[in-house]
Amino acid sequence: MIRIIIGILLLLPLTSQAFEVVFEGIPNKKIETNESTSSMSPLTSEQAEEYKVTIVKDGESYYWASRGNTPVIPVQSGIYVTYIAPNGSGYVRTISPAFLKFTLASMEGEDLAEQYLYFEHLVHQLGSITYYGK
Repeated sequence: MIRIIIGILLLLPLTSQAFEVVFEGIPNKKIETNESTSSMSPLTSEQAEEYKVTIVKDGESYYWASRGNTPVIPVQSGIYVTYIAPNGSGYVRTISPAFLKFTLASMEGEDLAEQYLYFEHLVHQLGSITYYGK
């Protein structure tokens, strides 16, 4: 049985994934909203790592890797890039890499710990979950 599995694996073409990470963020705040309540909670470091957001590019296609490789469409508007899931599950908005250095420089002197550089908005039933982070 093992010889058959090894034989099949050897026959499969070896492909390397050429994914390029275009955005990765670590959240530190979570807001949940539904038809009757809304709540905000800070995230522990373990939760932040669990809810990390990653957007990757493969050729000309973009994927929300941290949400099951959901296809997304990048939309540039001013200094922001919004990665929108056409299936309606949500979107990620961040500062364009071209403007990020300028934005960080303009925040100099402010408490950077209080600033957010992205948010991830998920549609959940008749409510939503939004993560804010850097």
